[in-house]
Amino acid sequence: QALRVSEATPTPSAPEPEPEPSAPPAPTPAVPAFQAPIPFTPPPPAPPTFLNYINGGCEMQLCVAIDFTGSNGDPRKPGTLHYLAPDGRTMNDYEKAISAIGGILADYDTDKKFPVWGFGAKYSGQVYHLFQCGPSAEVEGIKGVLDAYHKTFQSGLVMSSPTVITEVIQTAAAFAKSGQQQANREGKQKYTTLLILTDGAVSDVRATVQSLDTCSDAPLSIIIVGIGTADFSAMQFLDDAARDKPDICQFVEFNRHKHDFNSLTHATLQELPDQLVAYFQRHGINPNPPTQVEEEDIVVGPAEEEIDLTLDFGNGEGDIVVGGGGGSGVFVPPPKYGHY
Repeated sequence: QALRVSEATPTPSAPEPEPEPSAPPAPTPAVPAFQAPIPFTPPPPAPPTFLNYINGGCEMQLCVAIDFTGSNGDPRKPGTLHYLAPDGRTMNDYEKAISAIGGILADYDTDKKFPVWGFGAKYSGQVYHLFQCGPSAEVEGIKGVLDAYHKTFQSGLVMSSPTVITEVIQTAAAFAKSGQQQANREGKQKYTTLLILTDGAVSDVRATVQSLDTCSDAPLSIIIVGIGTADFSAMQFLDDAARDKPDICQFVEFNRHKHDFNSLTHATLQELPDQLVAYFQRHGINPNPPTQVEEEDIVVGPAEEEIDLTLDFGNGEGDIVVGGGGGSGVFVPPPKYGHY
């Protein structure tokens, strides 16, 4: 009997998984083109500062102008703005401002010699809006400014009106321009500050603004200090009047700061540094290299002597006659510095 071998039925196997599609071949990296190294460009130099000019030897010069108009009051009466105390110890507001603000600005003056001018007084019946105070064209130190101020009351002037500072501004501009021209010939730099002390608003604001515009390109800053309690809004207008021309004027009301020296210093020097830098940069003048300055000895002079003034008041015109001679004192013009 034949053996029958049954064939086993094969068990069906699971279907083969379909192969995953192969990823596309990675692109061949491109060879970067040769690039030349970028040259180093140093940052632009910082703009020059006030200290750069001072450290480079820029010389500062100060001139002072004082208001002798009759609106300051009778100098014999205590409490008036020009009152000179007989004991020589109590300062009036003009003396305080000269000592405080003048002392701040004098620190930047190279030779400590200052011209001192007055305005608003009569000599021999004629009103002068610019005259020399004291016998010298320039005085030494703030003590010299105070001496010139005191001696003006002995010169036979008549305290009058109006309050006009245009001649003072123009003379200061010529003084500043002459100084810078001379310094430039010597390879140096010179800048001027005009300190005007006045008890009230100028009589002709428009003429004063025009004078400031005309002199705005001089190497000059003008600091107008209001003495007393008058309405100084018109003077503040002068501070803000510059539009198309450089601003060279700064107004400081002395009473607001006279009890705080730091506040007074800030108010006085608030605009001066930027005005100096702006002038030299407008003219393409960079600071000179720093100079080595040897410190000098400081000599303290003797105390100021008392001054006895002979005063005579009233000439029927509302003017104040100061000193002997009935107002027939001698007018002394300041030196000629050129024209502006």
